[in-house]
Amino acid sequence: MVKILVLSFRFPYPLTDGARIRIYHLCRFLSQHHKVDLVSLNEGQLEEGALSAVKPIFKDVMPFPFHPLAFKFNALKGLISRDPLQVHYYYFPKIQRWLNDNWHKYQAIMCFHIRTAKYIELCPEIGQIPRLIDLIDATSLNYQEASGKAKGIWKLVLPIENLRALNYELKTIRMFDKALITSAYDRQYLQERSSEELRKVVVIPNGVREDLLQRPVCDIEEDTLVFLGKMSYAPNIDAVNFFAKEVFPLVRRKLPRAKFIIVGTSPSKEVLALQKYQGIKVTGYVKDAYSYLERAKLVVVPLRFGAGIQNKVLEAMALGKAVVTTPKGVRGIPEAKEGICVIANTPQEMSQWIIELWNNRGLRQEIGENARRVVKEKYRWDVIQNNFLAEVEEVVS
Repeated sequence: MVKILVLSFRFPYPLTDGARIRIYHLCRFLSQHHKVDLVSLNEGQLEEGALSAVKPIFKDVMPFPFHPLAFKFNALKGLISRDPLQVHYYYFPKIQRWLNDNWHKYQAIMCFHIRTAKYIELCPEIGQIPRLIDLIDATSLNYQEASGKAKGIWKLVLPIENLRALNYELKTIRMFDKALITSAYDRQYLQERSSEELRKVVVIPNGVREDLLQRPVCDIEEDTLVFLGKMSYAPNIDAVNFFAKEVFPLVRRKLPRAKFIIVGTSPSKEVLALQKYQGIKVTGYVKDAYSYLERAKLVVVPLRFGAGIQNKVLEAMALGKAVVTTPKGVRGIPEAKEGICVIANTPQEMSQWIIELWNNRGLRQEIGENARRVVKEKYRWDVIQNNFLAEVEEVVS
């Protein structure tokens, strides 16, 4: 048992997005075998109950909340830097001073995302202890694909940020003893752009909440197509816009009773505006988002860019739902192929599949059952736990 410091760019509670869910569970596994302290940034004050929710995991919790405007001011400093804007966005001298003064109290450190790597870079003495980072995904891949969908000033910013992020990701990998990533696709993307073999980069996928697998498959189906995700996140905003404007009208011509429900926290103004179209509803935060998935006829995940593994796909699969998605929606899930998910390349193909599945309950159930079985076999947190801990032990021991 060793004393490990976890440095996170986001407080791991509430479990409202994929990053928080991953950080929470990996830290929970760590704490079962080691003494773990948490240092975490947070945009604004912590939500009520967040501290008490993570107390069972960590021996000591040190949150560093900053005003959201402070993060944006940090990003402005990055305009004249070679490092990614988001690395500057999450860099605060207050945390650097704490780390410089306290790193020696620990026998290992685990960081989450390249957003925290700058703190390690500027504390060279920390190289005396084992260092592990969870990249989560290839941020540069997200930027590369988002560039083609960007609007306004982002058309200029994203290509530059993509190159900066890629260079910093490869630099980060060299700084650490081991790096984790959620998707083999993302790992290969980085490998193809690296001049050296990335042996220290290991794929540890995300899991699904055990309670989702324990929920019985719902027999009640409503005339709904459901998308679930954090609705301030750019890939999700683009996905629902694309579906609402290019796919859903084709569906409604054949299925006039169909409704498209967008479920998830923090919907942007652009997402809320989609409710002007007939048959579209935006819920915002709901207490039990999964109940919408359970009652949906189909779950749609029309992502056109992104990186890592898509929790929203895994969660729908865990609930035994037939998922209609794009190749980019499932490239982090190699098992997701014909008979497990439906993958469409164009609006026309997606709408045709939705219409066919809508009218074929037996096929929907067959795909849903196959998907649920894959999640049970490959994407349970207790399966992932063993692989994760083995990689950690290789570093810290």
